Amino acid sequence: MRRGLGAGTVVALIVTGAWSILAAATTGPVPPLNLSVHHPVASYLALAAAPTGNAAELFAVVAVIYAVCLFPAAMRRARTRRGR
Repeated sequence: MRRGLGAGTVVALIVTGAWSILAAATTGPVPPLNLSVHHPVASYLALAAAPTGNAAELFAVVAVIYAVCLFPAAMRRARTRRGR
């Protein structure tokens, strides 16, 4: 499972970085973030969407990456436990 988590983390960081670079290249300069202590949910959503412009899509992509990396690790682990 550790290899799956490590692989998922590395791949997610690479994809997020590439996505951020491409988003910055296509959208141009980003306006300053408007963060407020009085509206923490809105501030969090603004920070989560900052690198890519869309927090929901980024979350979905990272979730799929982790699922793809953890599924084979879980299958391997189940096979070795069955073999004992």
